[in-house]
Amino acid sequence: MDLGWNMAAYMGVRATRELEAVSHNLANASTAGFKRELLNNWQLSPPANSASWTEARGYVDVRSRDLEQGSIHETGKDSDLALQGPGYFKVQTPQGVRYTRNGNFSLSPDYQLVTTEGYTVMGKNGPITLNALDKDFTIDPEGGVHMDKNLGDQILVVDFPNPQDLRPQGHNYLVAGPQAGEEQEAPTTRILQGNIEESNVDLVTESINLIDIQRRYEAYLKVLETFAATDRKAVEEIGQQV
Repeated sequence: MDLGWNMAAYMGVRATRELEAVSHNLANASTAGFKRELLNNWQLSPPANSASWTEARGYVDVRSRDLEQGSIHETGKDSDLALQGPGYFKVQTPQGVRYTRNGNFSLSPDYQLVTTEGYTVMGKNGPITLNALDKDFTIDPEGGVHMDKNLGDQILVVDFPNPQDLRPQGHNYLVAGPQAGEEQEAPTTRILQGNIEESNVDLVTESINLIDIQRRYEAYLKVLETFAATDRKAVEEIGQQV
């Protein structure tokens, strides 16, 4: 009975965590460059000194991100940039360097390329500054910034050996965790000017997941109620015998 109680309780908690992940995905379905969250269920290996597998048996929930490419949406805005391939834009914030795939950029009064929050987009020589005399610029697929028919800086697109350890910091920004590895350039990734990468969240799939989670959660509650009723009945019968 203890195993049944523990398993039903665990599955109920897991359903709650799944609900959090799906709700977060749905809330960011229209966030440019957002990658949907996944909740993976890993079975733990028994320790070397365990008496038996049954005693050491256990599970752990591990969050990860679906890094699949999102759809590319043309906006026609020169400062909008989409990444086609792996990697992230490098952004300087007051809290330090952050990474994002949200290329919804604009020009600051100083003609620097900045995010919605006003953070500067980094190039190989520092913040990208579009100081062309005629204020006309183009960005090629390799990230080269062309101003007044001359090549200026190059937008940095970087990736990591283990991008799953890039940790959310809010507003679709990520910071490198200790297991992410050293940042490196992503040479095969193309930058598409006048485009935005959409979220890779599929609304239909996530809505179906939401319904499935709710049904499973209700089923686990019923199982727990059955266990509780069985325990109460056993206690009452023992009490009558005494």
